[in-house]
Amino acid sequence: MKGLSGPTFITSFNPFAESAVQEHALGQKAEAADGRIFRYGKVGATAITLGYLAVMPDQDTAELNMTVTAAAAIGATEVSFTNAATTAIANEYAEGYLSVDYGTGIGQTLKIKSHAALTSGGASTVYLEDPLVVALDTTSRVGLTPNVYNGVISCTTDAAISVPCGVPLNTITALYYGWFQTRGVVALAADNTIAAGYEIQADVNDAGKIDVTGTDAQVWKIGHALQGTADTYSKPVFLTID
Repeated sequence: MKGLSGPTFITSFNPFAESAVQEHALGQKAEAADGRIFRYGKVGATAITLGYLAVMPDQDTAELNMTVTAAAAIGATEVSFTNAATTAIANEYAEGYLSVDYGTGIGQTLKIKSHAALTSGGASTVYLEDPLVVALDTTSRVGLTPNVYNGVISCTTDAAISVPCGVPLNTITALYYGWFQTRGVVALAADNTIAAGYEIQADVNDAGKIDVTGTDAQVWKIGHALQGTADTYSKPVFLTID
C-alpha cells in the first residue's frame, strides 16, 4: 500500500467456497447485492463450523516494545530489531502490521510484506509494504501485530475479547481460506435465551456461540437478535461487525 486509494469491493464471489490456496488479501471485503458484507480469511488449526462465530486468535503479547538495532530513514521499507523472547515462523506477520510503540517515530503503523523466521532474542528484520514516514533510531521500540484474519478460531472463553471476524456460511476446513459474514442477517448458535432486539456478544463459555450483552465492557458487541432464541437453537441475528 503505497498511498491510499478508494476501497475495493468484490461483488461477484461465492461466500460458500473454500480453498487450500490464498486467492485474496486477508481481510478483503466483499459485498452481496442485498448489502451483506463478508471478509476473506484463513482458518487456524481447527475448522470453523458454519453458523458459529470466528474471532482473531490470541496475540503474542511478547512481540511488543522491541528495540530497533539500526537507524532507518524516511522512505525505508525494512526495520531491524532484536526479537522478543519468543518465536514466529516465516511470514507469520505478513499482511499484519508493525507499530512504533515508543521513542523516535512513535505512532506509526505500517503494513508488513514479509519476514524470515523470528528466533527468541535474535536479530530480526521485517520488510514493509508501507515506507517509513518518520525515521527510526536505536531509541525506537516496535511491535508486531498479525492480520486479524490470519488463523481465525472459534470464539472461546480466552478469545472473547478478541476481534470478531464473522460467521462462515459453510464449514471451512482447518488451514483453508474462505469468507466470513460481518454484516447483515445470518443464523448464529445461541448459548442462552435471547429476546428479539437485544444486543449480542460472543459467548464466554461455549466456543463460537452467542449470548445477550452483559456488563463485561471488554467483550466485543457484534449485533442484535432479530428473533428470540433459546439455548442450543440457531436463529437469525443482524451482524454489525462491519
